[in-house]
Amino acid sequence: MTGQADKSAPYLRIPCRDVRRYFNFFFENVVWTSPRVHIAINGNNRCCSNIPLTAFAVAIRQTIRWIEYPLPLSKAPTMGPAQDNLHRKQVAPAITGGRPPRFIGRTPAALLMLTATLVILVIAGVPSLLLNQQVAACLARRRYETAEQWLNWCHRLQISNAETTFLNARLARKQLQLREVPPLLQQALQQGFDRQAVQREYLMLEAQAGRLPTVINELNRMLTQDTHDGAEICEAYVNGAAMMGSVELAETIISSWKQAYPNDPQPFYARARSLEYQQRSDEALAELNTAIRKDPRHWPSVYARSRMASAQGRLREALADAVAAATGMKCNSAPLLQQARCLLDLAEPVKARQVLEQIQSRPPQDLQHSFNLVCEPERGLPLEVELGRAEAALGQTQQAVGWFDKVLARDPRNLSVRYERAICLRELGQSNLADSELQSVQQSRQRLSEIDRLADIIREQPELPHVAERCRIGELFLLYDDARRGEFWLKDALNHDPQYEPAHRLLTDYYDSLAREDAAWKILADQHRAAPGDADR
Repeated sequence: MTGQADKSAPYLRIPCRDVRRYFNFFFENVVWTSPRVHIAINGNNRCCSNIPLTAFAVAIRQTIRWIEYPLPLSKAPTMGPAQDNLHRKQVAPAITGGRPPRFIGRTPAALLMLTATLVILVIAGVPSLLLNQQVAACLARRRYETAEQWLNWCHRLQISNAETTFLNARLARKQLQLREVPPLLQQALQQGFDRQAVQREYLMLEAQAGRLPTVINELNRMLTQDTHDGAEICEAYVNGAAMMGSVELAETIISSWKQAYPNDPQPFYARARSLEYQQRSDEALAELNTAIRKDPRHWPSVYARSRMASAQGRLREALADAVAAATGMKCNSAPLLQQARCLLDLAEPVKARQVLEQIQSRPPQDLQHSFNLVCEPERGLPLEVELGRAEAALGQTQQAVGWFDKVLARDPRNLSVRYERAICLRELGQSNLADSELQSVQQSRQRLSEIDRLADIIREQPELPHVAERCRIGELFLLYDDARRGEFWLKDALNHDPQYEPAHRLLTDYYDSLAREDAAWKILADQHRAAPGDADR
């Protein structure tokens, strides 16, 4: 690949600082007439490499002193002294952005050896190895956005391999993009990746998708083995237990997880979410504080702490956490939305509206992706809720009612939106309709007060199953407040009595309602409809 440069073609020499601009110009203007790049290794052009513009050309840009390429004959001046001056003034500025190229003296021999070493490294696949290591490290530390950036570099440089595909599948699973995982794992297997590692990932996918009972024995076996995937297995195991509503099982795994990986913030975050679902907010906040002390950039914990502090009325603390997460995350629509919530609660609707408009200007999928990154996927319309609140605070009640109607068409149980809408209706002069809605909201909140009483009974007598109480808490949440918490408590009831018919019936109805928006939920609805305790339906 090295040899004497083509003396018949004039060369344009680009200093190292202009390499990026040069590549852009080359793709747009030169690639059709000059298919190969000549990279000068020394000052007199006696040794050049004629290579395609691929990963190698990008990889060595930090090493070479300048780049030269043969100009198309239609653009090439005669390279006499006067023409060379014209060459510098007219042709070079088109690439260097107006600055004339800088000519540098002879490159040291050591640089030639370094460049040759880089060529060998690229051929040996070292760049892909290093990038894959960066991706794996980011996944282990839950820096999902950074991992995504490294994977994008692998694809841009065309150095992806089987391990890259496998890591892409793991990232998709951890970002809750579960449908994308099986094709990627199959592709990694076809590319020759380790079959046992792919099988482990399939098992973790099954657990995280809510099918833990089918793989629980395999996961138990894997945890007893000496594997570097121990933390990943624990996380998938706990996620699966949470989807089943199995609090005791999740607690057992989390306890072992903390002991095996004491510096990992994720088990503390996982326990905090479990405690929050059990109405134990103070204990949950303590776990979140521990997770953040271990890793201040653990954005799921920072986001959850902001949300819980806001619910407890500590708005300035909540706002500070929301701002920190929004500043630290690249895909930051979820913490920005939390920031807008805090600003609205602090009676600053103008600032809140500016933040909401920023989110509104982005693609719709950006918000859902951001919620996945903070491990709190949304099923409703959270942006529309805050837009309605902002319009109401700014006195635009008619626009606010429009946003609230859109939200309630998707989630008619949302008590806070029903209350805000009733207040707007009263301001619009529809007092009868507003009073009726406010009375209904008040009755629902009175019924929800029963949850605290039932939760205290369960907490005071942990040795008893309290199946009926757990099911009742789930029903109240489903009917009047948080459907996801209702799902959690109903599954918890079934963990204590798998044939408890009322819980199966409520879950069947709930999943049927979700199946109207997404047919995938019909599978779960059918499972509970066919459950042994539900056979008479």
